[in-house]
Amino acid sequence: MDMPMADGPQRRQGMSVLGKKDGAAGNPSSQYEEHDRLARVLWEQARGQGLVHLYTGNGKGKTTAALGLALRALGRDRKVVIIQFLKRTTVMTGEMVFAEKMGGPLKIRQFGASRFATREEQKSVEESGQTVERGWEFAREMASSAENDLVVLDEITHVVKNGQIALKDLISLVKDKARSVELVLTGRYAPPELQEVCDYVTEMREIKHPYHNGVRAREGTEF
Repeated sequence: MDMPMADGPQRRQGMSVLGKKDGAAGNPSSQYEEHDRLARVLWEQARGQGLVHLYTGNGKGKTTAALGLALRALGRDRKVVIIQFLKRTTVMTGEMVFAEKMGGPLKIRQFGASRFATREEQKSVEESGQTVERGWEFAREMASSAENDLVVLDEITHVVKNGQIALKDLISLVKDKARSVELVLTGRYAPPELQEVCDYVTEMREIKHPYHNGVRAREGTEF
């Protein structure tokens, strides 16, 4: 994997080491070894700083991308917490089933009834206490804990758009998260102010979707 060299003092330091005329400077093999050593130093420094991802747009793939990143992190023995908003129904999604089968490394919690939930399901969510407000408290707790490596707030922008959580509070969570936590936000309607405080911003744009041809959500693909 290619590692871009950092700007500033670290880059200048790396160039000065590689450009020395004495010692092993004339040995190409030694120069490559020194370059690799510096690259590893920069990589270790970057690893300690968790960044913020935002997947937005009207196309399919936002939650899917977040789950893919979670799978990659789990493969590296990272601690992953996924918090899904406005998706709770009596039908378990594939990722929820998978998390139960794994029994530990992957934690998924759902808060707030899905827009497709029946009235009975909505009532059940309220009675269970697994509301959006409770989910937001849990999200702040997880994002501020250095014990977690990756925290996903799925559909969080919908919660902001609905007025259930203030945009300024979400931006504060992003800015105040634990330094080492990698944070992922998903959902449509991400405002420019939120995009500004994120490190990765990706827009999924719908070009074509089978839903418009009458194909309903399919188990194992959409849920």
